[in-house]
Amino acid sequence: MNAHDDGPYLGAKLARRRFLRAAAAGAGGILIPAESFGAPEQVHDLRGKVTINGREATYKSAIVAGDRVVAGNDGYIVFVMGRDAFMLRSRSEFVIERIDRGNGFLRLLTGALGAVFGRGGRREIHAANVTAGIRGTGVYLETRGDGTYFCTCWGEVELASSEDPKDRQLVVSARHSPRLVANRPTGGTRFADAPFETHTDEEMDILQKCVGRRSPILVPGGDVDPKA
Repeated sequence: MNAHDDGPYLGAKLARRRFLRAAAAGAGGILIPAESFGAPEQVHDLRGKVTINGREATYKSAIVAGDRVVAGNDGYIVFVMGRDAFMLRSRSEFVIERIDRGNGFLRLLTGALGAVFGRGGRREIHAANVTAGIRGTGVYLETRGDGTYFCTCWGEVELASSEDPKDRQLVVSARHSPRLVANRPTGGTRFADAPFETHTDEEMDILQKCVGRRSPILVPGGDVDPKA
């Protein structure tokens, strides 16, 4: 994604169509095999050009701490790591600096990322101008020319500006609480409410299915880890 593009992520329409078609697979569509949601392989969906540390990704690829995942102009990947699941859209670059059951340090360098996290462990996501502290939540974020779009789809997230760590906001959400984290403050803060856009309940629910859970928006209580 071009860091100078303002507004919603341009690759979202295509990726969202793919996810919605996948969500309808049980009604006759065939895109993601049903068994893929519980498959031992980490990669659950893969389209176009995607690389892991410069090597072309496949459905058999292993993704571990330290890896850099890059989706090209037509790239798209859904993968799992333990109790967490990730969706990386086209023109995106994502680095898994550290991740285990207890903690994780993740960095979205550019583009768009959807992610769901199991309860218990703490995850920290860094994007262009914001750091997010996360526990057992679902989030969607995009880097944009005017800042970072960050939606807390459910759960609790602590957002902090990278430019001013004192400029922070605790977001507690039952159903999609989007923020735009601007590059420059207005009225003493960089945080502003934003419209809900460029991702759907169905997309986040499919990510949850990949790790044996459901979106609590669609299925109350569905975010409890079955292995917890």
